[in-house]
This record gives sequence, structure tokens and C-alpha cells, in this order.
Amino acid sequence: MRRAIIVCCVVGLVAGGVVVWRHGAELLSLGAVTSDMPSPDAGRVTDGVYRNDYFDLAYPLPEGWTQGVGGPGPSANGYYVLETLVPKGEFAGTIMIAAQDMFFAGEEAATTASMIGAVREAMSQVDGMSIDAEPAALSVAGRAMHRVDFSGVGLHRSQFVTEIRCHIVSFGLTARDQELLDKLRASLSGLAFGANKSAPPCVKDFVVADNVVERVEPELVTFEPIAVRLVIGARGDVKHVRAVRASAGQRRALEQALLQWKFKPPTIDGRPTQIETGLLYKSAVAAR
Repeated sequence: MRRAIIVCCVVGLVAGGVVVWRHGAELLSLGAVTSDMPSPDAGRVTDGVYRNDYFDLAYPLPEGWTQGVGGPGPSANGYYVLETLVPKGEFAGTIMIAAQDMFFAGEEAATTASMIGAVREAMSQVDGMSIDAEPAALSVAGRAMHRVDFSGVGLHRSQFVTEIRCHIVSFGLTARDQELLDKLRASLSGLAFGANKSAPPCVKDFVVADNVVERVEPELVTFEPIAVRLVIGARGDVKHVRAVRASAGQRRALEQALLQWKFKPPTIDGRPTQIETGLLYKSAVAAR
């Protein structure tokens, strides 16, 4: 988790005008998606606006900015680089939009306040880095967020985080000068957040033995848990399966098996309700 936070904060390397990411093709490919379930990293830039249907948000890019080099696939614990943005001309800064799945992260990502506090702590331990503004709660574009500012090695940075759909969504701003950073901060006022009415409420730790009625084991052996997001219908049937980070074979096996699982009907305020939840799957053979 500490590594994910540091990656989240050091939002791109401004070095010779190039942002470089390295990742494997098969192992870090996108998770399995059943039916019409969107993926957190399925956002896109069209007509100068970054849109993400999973998080129901839109961000008009600052004037003169465009998409950067694509990021890596999701990490094993559900850290996503959603989009990197850079100036079209002189390479003077970066914007990185990212998300950390709260189902599969540690205590540091339990809340936006704890996440931004961990960012502050991590950055304070880096030689040459100074904290310019302590973590604080604020409202941006009508949404509750937390923010911290820090600088070092000739770069000025701000980190903003908010919670959406049991993910901590972050906006990491990096600039070579304070004037540009101020402009990037101001650009966040153009963010638009929808009500996400089509998204089921997220419930952590629903997949426990007492709630499982019927279980079919996937035909795979894995020695490391695989993070899986599930949508469970109001009657307890599995509607959607998405493995966060897995090989193609693992994804197929998980999807085929987990779609056959049955749960006690999930309820909220005493009423059966479709929910979204998480599962860390580890095969029974490997667990022995």
C-alpha cells in the first residue's frame, strides 16, 4: 500500500518531456467484465473532456492540454492509473487521475483523510521534499475532498482525493512553477460529478461464509489472492464479475464459477437491495 500511495503522489516524472510507464501485457491486462458492467479505467478523453462512466465524473482539460502516455494496468490491490494529462507544448507539468479500490487496500485507504495523511507522511520522509500545505478538508466543485501540497527537486505538487463508489479517486497535479500549479488547481473547479444513480451501493465484507448459500470453485490454482469485484442482485444471484488483475485464464475461470454463486439476499435498511462488493479469492488447493 505504501508503494501505491507514493506512486499516487509522484504524479508523473517531468524529465526531458517524457512520461514513461512499463507494464506486462498479459498479467496486467484489464479484469474480466460481464455484461454491461463498466470498468474503473474505461474512461476516455473526447472533445477536450475526460469522462469516466464508472465514477460518473467529467473533467474539462485545461486549455492546451491533452492525453499523455497510457498508464499501467491495475495493481493487485486495485490501484488504477485512470488517465495522465500533459501540455501540448512545452512539457511543464502533469495531471494524473487515479483510483484506489477501498475494498482491497489497507488502513491507509480506509478514508480520504487517512489516505491524504499517509501521502503527507510518505512525502515528508523523502529527502529534499517539503510539505507546503498540511492536509485539509475542502469542497471542490461541490464535492468533499482532502488536499495536501508539497514540493521538491524543482517541482510543485498538489494532491486532491475524494471517495466515489468505494474508491479513493485522486487528482495529482505537478508543475515546474507555482503559477502553473495554481492554474491546474483552479481547473478542478470545472469537475462535474453525477449522482451515479445506476451504480449499486457498495458494501464491504459482504462475502463471508454466513452469507454464501451456494459456491462453485473456479478451475484454477492461485497462490496469491485475486481481487474480484462482484455485483450481487437483490435475490442473492451474482450479476457481474470483474477480476481486478489476473491472467486471461484466471479471469475466465473466475467469471464462469462466480456467476454460479448464490448469496443470502443483501439488505439495506431491511430491504433487499442489489449491491457491489469485493472478494479476495484464493483457491482451496493453494490455501492448504
